[in-house]
Amino acid sequence: MLTFLSGCIDTQTQNVSEEKYSEQNTSIESVNDFEPVYYTQTLKRTGVLEIDNGYSLKILNISKQNKNILISFRKDGNEYATGTLFENKTYNIKDTNDDNSIYTITIVRIYDNSFSVDLSYTIYPEIFLETGIYEGKITQTDVKINSDSITRYYRWEYDNTDFSVGYEYNKDAYDAYSGRSRNRNFSHFVNDPYDDELISMITEQMAELAESNGYSRDEVPYIVMAFVQSLPYVSDSASAGYDEYPRFPFETLYHGGGDCEDSSILLAALLYDMGYGVALVEFPGHMGVGVKVADSLEGSYFDYSGVRYYYLETTNSGWEVGMIPDEYTGVEASVQPVLKSYPQLQIAFSGNARRIKYVTYADLEIEITNVGSDVAEDLVIYTTLESTTENMVWDELRTETHEGLDVDETVNYTISNLKVPEGNTYRVGIWAWGSNSETEYVYSDWTTA
Repeated sequence: MLTFLSGCIDTQTQNVSEEKYSEQNTSIESVNDFEPVYYTQTLKRTGVLEIDNGYSLKILNISKQNKNILISFRKDGNEYATGTLFENKTYNIKDTNDDNSIYTITIVRIYDNSFSVDLSYTIYPEIFLETGIYEGKITQTDVKINSDSITRYYRWEYDNTDFSVGYEYNKDAYDAYSGRSRNRNFSHFVNDPYDDELISMITEQMAELAESNGYSRDEVPYIVMAFVQSLPYVSDSASAGYDEYPRFPFETLYHGGGDCEDSSILLAALLYDMGYGVALVEFPGHMGVGVKVADSLEGSYFDYSGVRYYYLETTNSGWEVGMIPDEYTGVEASVQPVLKSYPQLQIAFSGNARRIKYVTYADLEIEITNVGSDVAEDLVIYTTLESTTENMVWDELRTETHEGLDVDETVNYTISNLKVPEGNTYRVGIWAWGSNSETEYVYSDWTTA
């Protein structure tokens, strides 16, 4: 299955030959003698591969377990599509107009640690047909773009009253967001500390707009809900699902819209900033918001530990509190309350083994990232070469630090000379935890020394 923002990726490969391109028009006569050249490249997560003529791709996430990677496809540095690509499959990538296949890409190998991936690609001559500057996917006409920033204007209606606001977003800030891991709990997207200033500014402005138009503060949440529902959606159907690439509120506002999980995260962030108890409500392939209000309210709600969260649908306008789309009525959902910020550790590692006489030595590069929403205190890393015998390790090293790891901050450790006797089965096992964070554990495949 392939997910995408625009129809710019084709899973059906094509044979590339000299004969195929002899039929093209004179605008590409200079490349009629094209013969395919295959390139290979190893990229780490967040790595960028420059293709040609302004086209590039960026690795957003790598999953060895699911045997796929998430890629951002770009033109002139601006994203025009995202896609989930699977190992050992070849894909045709199209241009920004979704007209021509401009290169193919094959996911050759995903490394065990989900830290890097081998790609191969072939460039088609059609990549040179489009030479203009692509300014990104514009979801609204009310937008101004310059070299450093994008200003987006939002217009919506609530209770027959027209509202409008405008915000300027820095392009460098957006690029920084695109490199952040998506493999984190949904609540961290809602509680993202780097969005705090923007979210608070919006809620304060919404309160001012409400007051200037004669509405009480009690109606501000409904004005906010109408604002989020007015943002363009990737589909006009509430059942269209989402693309497994959740965006931070900043990104959704920058794009001027998103799918159901993006708008749900945004609405939850706004309501949470206003002091409301909120939860993310996840159906199979769909997401909405739950809000804690008076129990006397009529409508559909979800009970979580004795707390009622009334459902809010974020796709399109017209949905009121407690209304659930028909296709999700009676469907079991996962309720994830948004609580206070907390850290979440993520581990990636790579390494190699070398044999000297009758002993194998393992050298490791370990990367610990805090993908949570609060500082991780007193970080501890415990590295082992595990045995197949329960509770036994061949070698181990405990590393302690009394420093904090900030949100999205990464710390790197080099571990050398962990040893295991020749002929024995082992695997790498790494634990990481902090005084205020849960334990994270990753491991490699079993191998023989």
